[in-house]
Amino acid sequence: MAKARYTQLSGNRRTALDRARQNSTLTIPGLVPEDGQDSGASFSQPYQSLGARAVNNLAAWLLGTLFPPDQHFFRMSIHEDTADELGSGLSEVKTALTRIASKAQLLVETSASRPIFMETLRHLVIAGNALLYQPDDATPPRMYRIDQYVVLRDNRGMLLEAVIHEKVYPSALKPEVLAAVGVATKPGEENEKLIDLYTHIKRMEDQIVHYQEIDGKIVPESEGRSPAEKSGWLALRWQSVPGSDYGRAHVSEYLGDLLSLEDLNKAIVQFAAAASRIITLVNPSSVIDIEELNNAESGDYVHGTPEDVHTLELGKSQDFMVARQVAEGIELRLSHAFMLQSGTVRDAERVTAEEIRAMAEELENVLGGVYTVLSAEFQLPLVRRLLYILQKRGEAPDLPDTIQPMIVTGFEAMGRNHSANKLRAWMSDMIN
Repeated sequence: MAKARYTQLSGNRRTALDRARQNSTLTIPGLVPEDGQDSGASFSQPYQSLGARAVNNLAAWLLGTLFPPDQHFFRMSIHEDTADELGSGLSEVKTALTRIASKAQLLVETSASRPIFMETLRHLVIAGNALLYQPDDATPPRMYRIDQYVVLRDNRGMLLEAVIHEKVYPSALKPEVLAAVGVATKPGEENEKLIDLYTHIKRMEDQIVHYQEIDGKIVPESEGRSPAEKSGWLALRWQSVPGSDYGRAHVSEYLGDLLSLEDLNKAIVQFAAAASRIITLVNPSSVIDIEELNNAESGDYVHGTPEDVHTLELGKSQDFMVARQVAEGIELRLSHAFMLQSGTVRDAERVTAEEIRAMAEELENVLGGVYTVLSAEFQLPLVRRLLYILQKRGEAPDLPDTIQPMIVTGFEAMGRNHSANKLRAWMSDMIN
């Protein structure tokens, strides 16, 4: 059933997958591989490295902004009416909620989640889609590429169904699992072959249920369920597209500039290779001995006239400068789009700190809309999942609906930064 459903839903993914592969080719080749390619495949390298640097910079910026290592990325908010009812006990409740938030933050740090989050953000920037699974134990989360899963959403963009297809070695499975699904390959034998493993996730009313399947048989102990709003399955998007099951990538919005930069850099590299060739022409009617000229050391004397010897030149230096100037303009636009501040600060002796601060604020404003999507589909569901894990472990109580998590990084932090900058500017004006 899971395999058939994966095949049925794969057609709706084709356009998004083709865009993701094209984006990967221009930025980080192999991040979204072509059909049939594995980890040992060789990938064609682009003629420019700005795409890879831009993606890594933006993903690292987002990781530090959404999940800062020196502070909590969320806090527990109490409804005003409940706060009034608590009266003098409000301080004690807030202290207890802060401890719960600290435990959830510690769960992220101790489960080695940051490397997975970094890889997830890189896939969101390039492919626009990624599927993240946060288990309910101490193991790190797992991330699936767009070519490994299909997804179906409702009209609000919420997860309805998803199917994951991955290949595993039999040695990675328990013997009882192999016996239950009837896999003939014995673990550890020579030339061990990969087998297809499908994971089917589906929303049923207010629950998210999942199971795994091999050769049409359900894997033992693979079935599970959890409340929909506390599920560990997060189908993430960079930019939501109304009516579409898949999101749009950041790279797709600047694909024209990346394609143009790739073509220009290819032309510049080919021109440089041709210009670096040194070919000397000698007048065929000259008395110069070519062999003697070729073997002459520095400072030697040979017979001949300068007019009989000429070095071949392309004579295209002006055209080269035009291509270089156009490429630099494209690099500047891409630096703005991918938060590369080093490429956007003007090259001058007197660049004030205020100018750099204003430039950084302008760059961050570009991601304002992205922060809202990541906050609603990534951070908030992750927090609810972490709280659910703590409750299952008995490390946190069941919280009433009047106490809800509130994200304090990303878009919310932008608002605080703007207010701080306004206050800083006012104080500067008052001093002056």
